[in-house]
Amino acid sequence: GTCLYMFWAGIGCLNMFINSIVWNGNAVNWAPVWCDISSRIILATHFAIPAASLCINRRLYNIASAQTVTVSRSAKRRAVIVDLLTAFFYPCLMIALQYIVQGHRFNIFEDIGCFPFTYNTPPAFVLVHVQPLIVGLISFVYCAMSIRLFAQRHVQLSKIITAHRNLTPRR
Repeated sequence: GTCLYMFWAGIGCLNMFINSIVWNGNAVNWAPVWCDISSRIILATHFAIPAASLCINRRLYNIASAQTVTVSRSAKRRAVIVDLLTAFFYPCLMIALQYIVQGHRFNIFEDIGCFPFTYNTPPAFVLVHVQPLIVGLISFVYCAMSIRLFAQRHVQLSKIITAHRNLTPRR
């Protein structure tokens, strides 16, 4: 999840950097193919960054709720596959679904560059606008459960430390 977060944030920043240089002080369609690619990158980051955050929070919850320290090779592989499905293939699916609600290929704004265009319709609300919010809410639930479990572990550790005189928090 962390690597995917860094990937999507880096790609998004690089994309906006290039757009801001090419369309500095103008709104001329210099590179229509680049605008197609750029607007899809913006859409992907719109969905991928919350999804990568969900992967990170889900992994923290799994760490906090773990009963054993060892993890099998198949469990590691399954975790990576779930992360890739969540933070890579989900944004790609949402890019494909964007074609349903797009009015035209892209807009060009002066000093900003290419930007995807979505009609404000009920299907667009469901397919584009609500999705990051839903993913963010799921991520919030995982985060809250992780904090609760870490707090419980802290209380358990404090009880163990106070039960033995020779133990200190440093030890």
